[in-house]
Amino acid sequence: MLYWLTSSVYGAQVTLSAGQGLYDLGGHLAWLRDPTHALSVDDVAAQPESVWTPSNAPIPNLGYSSESVWFRLAVTNRDAAERWYLAINYPLIRRLDVYVFQSGELGAMFQTGDRLEFAARPVLHRDFIFPLVIPAHSDVTIYIRVSGPYSIQMPLRLLDERAMVEQDSLMALAHGLFFGFVLVMAVYNLFLYLGTGDRAYLFYVLFSVSIGMFQFVEQGFAYQLLWPQEVGLQNRATGLFILLSLLSSFLFVTHFLGVRSGASGLYRAFCVLAVIALLLLVGTPWLDEGMVLRAGVVLSVPACLLAMVGGWFSWRSGRPDARLFTIAWAVFLIGVMLLALNKLGVVPRNFFTEHGAEVGTVVELSLLALALARRINLERAQRIVLEQQARELERTALLANERALELERLSNDHLEWRVRERTEELERTLSKLSDANRQLEQLNTQDPVTGVGNENRFVDALRCECERSFRNGEVLSLLVVELDRYRDILADFGQVAAEECLKSVADILVRNINRPADLIARYGDKVFGVLLPGTHADGARFIAQRVADQINQQPFNFGICQITATVSIGVATVLPTHPDQGRSLLLSAESAVYVAQNNGGNQIQQALVAEPVMTSS
Repeated sequence: MLYWLTSSVYGAQVTLSAGQGLYDLGGHLAWLRDPTHALSVDDVAAQPESVWTPSNAPIPNLGYSSESVWFRLAVTNRDAAERWYLAINYPLIRRLDVYVFQSGELGAMFQTGDRLEFAARPVLHRDFIFPLVIPAHSDVTIYIRVSGPYSIQMPLRLLDERAMVEQDSLMALAHGLFFGFVLVMAVYNLFLYLGTGDRAYLFYVLFSVSIGMFQFVEQGFAYQLLWPQEVGLQNRATGLFILLSLLSSFLFVTHFLGVRSGASGLYRAFCVLAVIALLLLVGTPWLDEGMVLRAGVVLSVPACLLAMVGGWFSWRSGRPDARLFTIAWAVFLIGVMLLALNKLGVVPRNFFTEHGAEVGTVVELSLLALALARRINLERAQRIVLEQQARELERTALLANERALELERLSNDHLEWRVRERTEELERTLSKLSDANRQLEQLNTQDPVTGVGNENRFVDALRCECERSFRNGEVLSLLVVELDRYRDILADFGQVAAEECLKSVADILVRNINRPADLIARYGDKVFGVLLPGTHADGARFIAQRVADQINQQPFNFGICQITATVSIGVATVLPTHPDQGRSLLLSAESAVYVAQNNGGNQIQQALVAEPVMTSS
């Protein structure tokens, strides 16, 4: 058996040296197309050098192709370690065969890809990882065959064990942040839908889940964690979630912009895309997978363009929330186009073209959530109505006072009687004015459920206390108290019981935190913020522990049910170095709560604050 294994044949040979644990191999590859899918590794090895195409890119990207493609790599181990890992950082490969030759003999062979169950992989990882043994002072030649309906790309690396762990940890962290963000946005807006009944929130949730699941499949997590034995589902999942993302975006955009009645031409264009996506979705089990993938990728671009155009027209017509909507879809369009051109092989694969859609998704979902904040607009409208009523009542009071003075001048005989009458009228009017002002103040500063301060009160107090602490050189502590298992309580006992739990937590906070300068406020569905001016880190943690112990001491007894509740508390303390440091303090405390709940809840976490803080001696 004759193989082209000498280093003179491979001008792009990789040489392993001691002290280096990571090699990017894209520029060292050569590739060969196999239109018939019939070439064996013996046939490929016997091909003359002239038929091989050397790679001229860090990551070879051949786009969608129905052909098999062979890649070739020569490795020389000069004086490095023997154990290595060959990693292909591309989870979507249907058929993947790897042949490792050493000294002219086949030393190892791997056959995998998502045509097989996940357990068939040599290393159970979302990417394709192959353990290799390359003895020192030896040469190894590796042949890789790739085929399938996906875009043919080869982000190939050779790593030692240490580099493997470091790279995997960084990528796991980045993807964890992304998918955690998508999940939080979906759950938060689902609660908004359940509370308001506005279908825009529901369609936003469907779009968030669809685009998140597409990325979950695209990055290999779905096959690893959700359906490792369902080969058929894995083979169809990418196209399925692309099409679901298109359909959910159609529902969200048309409902949010109201294009059905206001822009019939744009609505018809949306309907055409939606019908095509729906037909492809229904036919996914029978249609060619490559065709479904390419069609979904191509349809994504005009769908984003139509959403952006619709938002722009609404913006021009006077809708201020359409501005954020338009910007969101413009950013997402950039990410989608980069990903589409990457998968079609038009642009090279790199960090921006591979992960641009994920970055665009984060920006888009954030901006769309802001555009959906109609609750704030409704509260603003209510405040405007109350202010108008207050002004009208004040004007009525002034007119009544003027009439009383005029009657006093005209009729001395009836002076006392008329003054009494007008005075009573004035008092009634002023009483109404006072009631209106109290209602307005309560709406602006008090949480209607728990009776403590609301989000407006909390934001203003945080800003003022941070400025005051900065001027006086005093420390400022913040507790963020979040009710654990709030979603389970809401599902098991209902909205009334959940609100009673929040009231009980608020009562315990009020009993333990009673200095005039302290502030307790509810600024989220299940979150309380407690400002403790002049309190050091040890004192704040002591208060937090006392509150947590009292809540955890015994169940909340509401007569018909008893609920065992716990809280997770984030404690952050800072000596402000600039007057607008309140937001960073809040983010630190919220991050500590996030860590506490990820660790199981019912605990207190001290936030790590970048600014220097003082602790009590």
